[in-house]
Amino acid sequence: MVSWDIVLGLMVMAFALPFIFLGSKMKSIRCRSQEVHNEVKQLRSLLAELQDHVRHDQSLFLEALGVPFVLMRPSGRVVMANRKACELFGMESMTNTNLLRLLPESDLRSLLKKASTASEQVRATVSVPRTDGERIYRTKATPLATRERHIGIVLLDVTEEHRTQVIRRDFVANASHELRTPLTLILGYLETLLDDPEAAGDAEMRQRSLGIMKRHADRMARLVADMLMLSRMESPGTSYLKKEHFDLMQVAEDVMLRLEQMACSQQARIRIQIEPRPFVMNGDAFYWSQVLFNLLENALKNNPAPGLEIELSAHTAADGSRRIQVTDNGVGIDSEFIPFIFNRFYRADKSGRIKGTGLGLAIVKHAVEAHGGSISAESTPGQRTSFTITLPHTPA
Repeated sequence: MVSWDIVLGLMVMAFALPFIFLGSKMKSIRCRSQEVHNEVKQLRSLLAELQDHVRHDQSLFLEALGVPFVLMRPSGRVVMANRKACELFGMESMTNTNLLRLLPESDLRSLLKKASTASEQVRATVSVPRTDGERIYRTKATPLATRERHIGIVLLDVTEEHRTQVIRRDFVANASHELRTPLTLILGYLETLLDDPEAAGDAEMRQRSLGIMKRHADRMARLVADMLMLSRMESPGTSYLKKEHFDLMQVAEDVMLRLEQMACSQQARIRIQIEPRPFVMNGDAFYWSQVLFNLLENALKNNPAPGLEIELSAHTAADGSRRIQVTDNGVGIDSEFIPFIFNRFYRADKSGRIKGTGLGLAIVKHAVEAHGGSISAESTPGQRTSFTITLPHTPA
């Protein structure tokens, strides 16, 4: 006869074994679940690191462009932009900024609006107002083959190139105008002498005509020489300079001799105050002679009335910098004209009474800057006008 204890034990075991097995399985599942959770966590961490690396590489790439770059959606909302672009638009960050809403009506906004619906690259040259002045950008907006139809915008600063083109255009126009007048006069007198035998036979008339032609031919030659010199100075670099040590006093005395007749005819007095002597400088003596000649001749031409006094001075300041100054007591320059007097072909005197090429002070400015210096002008009309050249200290 089977014992009830054995039967009961078998029954308990029959009921308990599935639970024991299930518990074991649940424990195994929990362990596996924890392992999977840890693996997912690790994968998420790796994904986050990868995303950080991608963003970092994108940032490096955008910064390496060296020009403003913006990636935006067709709506105008910015997806990403580099530091150059943020600086251009005056913002700390442009992400999620809507450019089409931010920008006022302008060439740039019109370009972006056109690019937002275009299927091919849109190009334009636009002006962007900034606190430091208007800048000119050559812009490319390229629709990208992405699901959200992103648009990449690159802006290349061509302000200096644009200014150079404007300067060259104005230079050609001004030079043509300056050359046309003397050339027309010379041709006019030549035609008179060739077509009118009676006038050609008149010795006084012939001499007068030849004298006028000579003066205008000299003016044309001076103008061409000044234009060539200025063109050479405006070439990149300063390779045209032949630097050597020279005494400024000797250069000043040579210039005085060249202007002696003009000064005497105007009853003008030129005084030199250069200390110490010798006043040794390192630079191109030829261009420094042009600087002094143009400044002194400019003073004489603008003040033809007798009694003009001009002083050329030079000294070394306490900080080691050099100061060269040309001062006169003539009619002076109105303050409204001073910002423009170093521009090519600019004349403060609009009457045409003062003759010259209009390039002298532009040559002076370029020559001084090529030697690392700067020049400024100040004037009290009717009392005093001075041009001051400052050269930084250069250790021997």
